[in-house]
Amino acid sequence: MIHITLLALAVVFSLQAQESKIDPQVSKAISGGRSVSVLLLGEKQLLQGPKGFSEFCQKNSGSKRRELRAQLIVQLKKIANAEQVALRKELKLSKETQGLWLVNAVAATLTPEAIRAAAKSERVKYIYPAGPIPQGQGRGRVGTVLGKGAVRPFSTKGKTIPWNLKAVKADQVWSQLGITGGGSVVAMYDAGVDYNHEDLRENIWRNPGERANNGKDDDGNGWVDDIYGFNFRFGSPEVKPNSVQAGRLQHGTLTSGIVAGDGTGGTITGVAPRAKLMPLLGWGGAYGAARVHEYALENGADVMNMSFSIPNLGHTRGLWRLMSEHATAAGLVLVSGAGNFQSLSRPVQLRIPEGIPCVIAAGGVDRNLKIPNFVSLGPVEWGSVKFYEDHPMPKGLIKPDVSAFPGPNYPVLANKRGYLDPNNRVRGNSFSGPHVAGTVALMFSANPELTAWRVKEILEITATDLGAKGKDNDTGAGLLNALAAVKAAIAEKK
Repeated sequence: MIHITLLALAVVFSLQAQESKIDPQVSKAISGGRSVSVLLLGEKQLLQGPKGFSEFCQKNSGSKRRELRAQLIVQLKKIANAEQVALRKELKLSKETQGLWLVNAVAATLTPEAIRAAAKSERVKYIYPAGPIPQGQGRGRVGTVLGKGAVRPFSTKGKTIPWNLKAVKADQVWSQLGITGGGSVVAMYDAGVDYNHEDLRENIWRNPGERANNGKDDDGNGWVDDIYGFNFRFGSPEVKPNSVQAGRLQHGTLTSGIVAGDGTGGTITGVAPRAKLMPLLGWGGAYGAARVHEYALENGADVMNMSFSIPNLGHTRGLWRLMSEHATAAGLVLVSGAGNFQSLSRPVQLRIPEGIPCVIAAGGVDRNLKIPNFVSLGPVEWGSVKFYEDHPMPKGLIKPDVSAFPGPNYPVLANKRGYLDPNNRVRGNSFSGPHVAGTVALMFSANPELTAWRVKEILEITATDLGAKGKDNDTGAGLLNALAAVKAAIAEKK
């Protein structure tokens, strides 16, 4: 009887252990008997747990960013390739599965039985919801093929410089230091960019190894016709949003203009008016997000602007954090607006990605340096997130990190050409973030070898403190100071 009881208990504990590896959102989805798109996170990862990233940063504090990126991409791919071959064989997964390397994970659409079988594997750490998993290397065409003429020298002569750029001292970086963002690439993880807008056209990144609209993966990077970037939501090289054709203001074009609008139409809207813009789309889930990060890393992006805020992710927040920490370790600075949810109770005002410790969350103040009534405030809690369980409340994680201007009342790019000026309606921390991303582009233009985590430290050290002394949950370290940040970057140049 005792033997039977112990055996029964062992079975119960085994089932509980398996169920604990299946995310609650996945468990709910498979309870109805249908197949679900999931990410099977491998047990072996480059960074592990809440201290993995900080320990990595300490160990690699003297590294050169671009060399470190090359090394880590090789290392991450080596881990993924070795582990995923064994996992596919063990679970008898079909060839339709998609392997990720930024995190060691396999994406697949599996039956409930297959998901439960995967949870039994010692190679599987956790099973997350994946969102859509497009098949193939891409389809469709880009709507406009831009010419390859020489980029004109940047000049402020005869052009308007709006107050928000002056307030963060971007114009002083151009005039005093002669730095305008040249050589830096900013990935715009957004809803698409009107790459034919006159103020953006010369600053759109071009894939040097790809020929447009020939239906081939010319450079062998895995994606067909990705001349300007890629849409991982629909598996398409077209990165211009449909709303451009509808005549509406477009979010990704607005944010891109704040990063690198060069003033061709008469008003300079961009902090870094000679940085390159790499439009990337990946809405719908963790799979698309991982592909966006991988593409940005492999194709030379220095900073990625993410002007969105995802709620209610539960433990999937931990997957996003792992992706972000791996990407940051590999030299990609991640920036996000801090959100527009001040009306909600704390600590849920900052979501994903802005609530991730290594992501630079940009809070917002108005022209009078007062906090608007929509701007999200900290802190952020991680105590309930699987594999991390740090930053418990009530103290939590201090966020935002720095602040900029969410609008309105400064000019932004209008649809197709020109500006919305006066601008009395475009507002939100979506537009604070690009001020920071543009400043990072200026910093890398001055010193391309700064590690990504050091960039975050410099931005906070050089910010102009607001309110109570020190970093706080209202405005972070204070108002962004592009001039001081770029000077600090130059001072650390080896």
